[in-house]
Amino acid sequence: MKKLNIFLIAALILVTVTQCNQKTEKITGIWQLQSMTINGTLLQGNALGNWLWEFNDKGGYLSDIAGIKEKGLYKIKDNKLTLQPVGEKAHAQQTYTIEKLDSLEMTLSAVGGGNKSILRFLKTQAEGVQGDKD
Repeated sequence: MKKLNIFLIAALILVTVTQCNQKTEKITGIWQLQSMTINGTLLQGNALGNWLWEFNDKGGYLSDIAGIKEKGLYKIKDNKLTLQPVGEKAHAQQTYTIEKLDSLEMTLSAVGGGNKSILRFLKTQAEGVQGDKD
């Protein structure tokens, strides 16, 4: 019975680690905002400037939102994506709920300041991105 419990705990840990690694592998790459919904109002991604997020496999990210760049660290735990900016002008960390994440599409939601936001990104190729890459 004791061996069975140890086996079950080991299996649970393995499944948890594997799922976290799969999400990290899926998020690695460059994502372009397609749309944002704020309190039910839909905005097309191009109306907000060229909004890109790049995630690397070492836990770093680079955002480029209409020419304003930010670097930081990201963490995925369960269905939460946390972004922690670094640098002199770093603002508070942001946490999003991962609604969908596959090899082509990422949908995130956030609630803060009385607003509910839903962000929908599509994965893009590095060749189509101008400027710095993480």
